[in-house]
Amino acid sequence: MTQLVYLHGFASSANGRKAQYLRPRLAERSDVTFHAIEFSPTPADFEYLTITGMINRLRQYILDHALTEVSLIGSSMGGLVGLNYAHRFGGVAHLLLLAPALTYLSGEREGLSLDQWEAEGVGELFHYGFNRPVRLRYDLEIDGRFYQTTPPPPAPITIIHGTEDEVVPVAASRDYARAYPDQVQLIEVTAGHDINGRLPLVWETLQRVCPAA
Repeated sequence: MTQLVYLHGFASSANGRKAQYLRPRLAERSDVTFHAIEFSPTPADFEYLTITGMINRLRQYILDHALTEVSLIGSSMGGLVGLNYAHRFGGVAHLLLLAPALTYLSGEREGLSLDQWEAEGVGELFHYGFNRPVRLRYDLEIDGRFYQTTPPPPAPITIIHGTEDEVVPVAASRDYARAYPDQVQLIEVTAGHDINGRLPLVWETLQRVCPAA
């Protein structure tokens, strides 16, 4: 039984467009189980979000569901979480990373002023999963500094990244694939950050890199 776990991106949810696209297709397969982790089930969870907290939530989910030899699908910040989870705990057969942040990217990219965010201890930004502005603690920025170095590939990795990505530039994925050519395959597409217009390619790639999917 192939076990696929989807990790959504920052300010998104387990019911985002990518998960909605994959869920019904994988539901038709009796030899595949599909899981989508909800990192922020409530605005309070999001307010205290950290990378370490997301990794721990994923770890607890995998233990609670007795999942072994999973394959991870990580979108944006979910890619950072999946990569560091696999590096730390192992037990991952393959990583499919979609426009991944390979290192922590400052919350300033989300329109938060770092000086004001640090001084006040909390900022506010729009959350697409909740469809409204929500609070976010500066703890994310402090914790994120522990994730500014990309670990070596802990398993075979396939990356799909848009060449027009304005949020997470493709350059880091290119450098990573160049550094580990035997373990990392980079597929570049003409797209921005969400790559939602390329979901058929994501599905095709998933079936190829995870043959049972």
